[in-house]
Amino acid sequence: MPELLSQDTIENRLAGLEDWQYRDSAVHKTWKLKGFLTAVTFANAIAHLANEADHHPDLSVHDYNRLTVRITTHSAGGVTENDLTMAERIESLHRDS
Repeated sequence: MPELLSQDTIENRLAGLEDWQYRDSAVHKTWKLKGFLTAVTFANAIAHLANEADHHPDLSVHDYNRLTVRITTHSAGGVTENDLTMAERIESLHRDS
């Protein structure tokens, strides 16, 4: 089972990722996108990336053009290296789109 990370470690890593937050034993980010289709398209791109990594975040498309991502390692009961790596990969995916 992956090892839980300390709050300091999580916050230090998130400092390099714009607008990511740590709360409720997970890392989160909400994007405001151009419209509903853009939000759903980005959610689908994340779904493909997550499926390849076999590490699946919670995705929520809401308020027409917003996408919220919540990542935690359920089996470990909190945030692990896998979660921060996934956040970094999602952030790269967004920058490259």
